[in-house]
Amino acid sequence: MMELSFFLQLCVIFFAVIGYLRGLYKEFVGLAGLILTLWLLTQFGWIIDHIMGGAGPGQRFIVDAILFMMMTFFAYQQAPTSFAPRNYRTRGGTARIPGAEGWQVRFLGAVFGGMNGYLVVGTLWYMMDQLEYPLSPLFAQPPLDSGSADFVSNLPLVWLQSGNLLTWLVAGLFLLIIIFR
Repeated sequence: MMELSFFLQLCVIFFAVIGYLRGLYKEFVGLAGLILTLWLLTQFGWIIDHIMGGAGPGQRFIVDAILFMMMTFFAYQQAPTSFAPRNYRTRGGTARIPGAEGWQVRFLGAVFGGMNGYLVVGTLWYMMDQLEYPLSPLFAQPPLDSGSADFVSNLPLVWLQSGNLLTWLVAGLFLLIIIFR
């Protein structure tokens, strides 16, 4: 059986390759959508609690995971072209910025893609951990002396919820998008 921390690392590498292929601008918009998704799920999770009432942890995890993955899917859709500065408007039409698709943009896309992978898979792991691993035969709770058990304190929502960091990130991304729009 594979440890969850190793699975997370594999997914981060996979997302980094995808980020390299997609580029920085699309991955940044995906990151902004993921952070907004995490903020919405943490701020309005009480609504799901109220609707689900006495549902078991397995059902709650499935509903949370499906909702999170749907929002992630829409965050990863085609980025608006106004965020990608490949072309800029001039009086005579549009002109292309030289080097806008260079290796630096691709490398930063890989970095942001890896961060997105950490957020996606780490959030699903966090949800499983909070509900005490409801999919136990498939994903079991890591043994106490394993690397996965030590990594649980480094999952995204553990440190993003401390000190309202997630709320500050949403506010900062909102201002960043308004400024560069």
